[in-house]
Amino acid sequence: MTFNVKSLASTQFHPSWFEGYRHVYPVVSRRANGVSLGVNLSPTKLCNFRCVYCQVERGEGRAEIERAVATTDPERASSLDVIRRKPDLCACRVDLDVLAAELTRLARATLDGELFRVERFADVEPSKRVLRDFAFSGDGEPTLAPQFPEAVARLVEVRKNLNQDDVKLVLITNATRLTRPEIVEALDQFNAANGEIWTKLDAGDAERFKSVDRAAIPFGRIVENIEFAAKRWRVKIQTALFSQRGAAPTAAEFEQYCRRLREILDAGGRIESTQLYTIARVPAEPDVAPLTDEEMDGYAATLKRETGLPVEVFYSR
Repeated sequence: MTFNVKSLASTQFHPSWFEGYRHVYPVVSRRANGVSLGVNLSPTKLCNFRCVYCQVERGEGRAEIERAVATTDPERASSLDVIRRKPDLCACRVDLDVLAAELTRLARATLDGELFRVERFADVEPSKRVLRDFAFSGDGEPTLAPQFPEAVARLVEVRKNLNQDDVKLVLITNATRLTRPEIVEALDQFNAANGEIWTKLDAGDAERFKSVDRAAIPFGRIVENIEFAAKRWRVKIQTALFSQRGAAPTAAEFEQYCRRLREILDAGGRIESTQLYTIARVPAEPDVAPLTDEEMDGYAATLKRETGLPVEVFYSR
């Protein structure tokens, strides 16, 4: 399956920019079932993963990424970009005043309908013309941003000033830094403001984790961090399923994934739901392709049977 950007529906085209805005961008989110205002804390595209299905263009080749993953110190990998190992903290900074102003303007534009007069959003169906959340997402891992704790406080403040308590706060994260003291403190505030943590878990074993997410961080640490988060905050699991080189995840690989989730539950973790999704946008690697609806339904049935967890499924279109 190939992708033509001009033909993509509004739910498939998610650029992390909008009309000259610097830090905030609107998308029609399948998972939010409406408008999500993305908050991009990654102006330098700082990320400690290089997922094969990622839609962020970083201009790196597969060999370069694999070499960096193989040579990065695992003890430092959760704090450093997998390629740019010494990020410029000044370049990584965002203007929080601008961020708050942009978030306020776009929220009001969504609430009063002005957003849907923009060509890209003109065909959004009425049921999805609803402001659902403010989401830390963007071009990298949000918790790597040096101002993440301050940004959490700004989102809480903007929502309060707008008097929109029903708008969720969402963190989309790869779970690598969820036990850092400064992140824990910020996420306690986030959770108290009815925030949700949507954490990535794309594999059930170290081999598949490294091949899919292309990270130097030990897989066991990812699972431990998710368990920590699930005991403390509201957590949803996000899992990308796709074919690579024509092959979908095997039954054995998916069973390992289900086993990891059961271990988290058995340890006292609370998982609100699992989100299984396949490729709906242009991926980083050309040999990655979406699964069929029938394949996705099959994995969902297995997951529900093996874990008892609520399952949300998001297809390629």
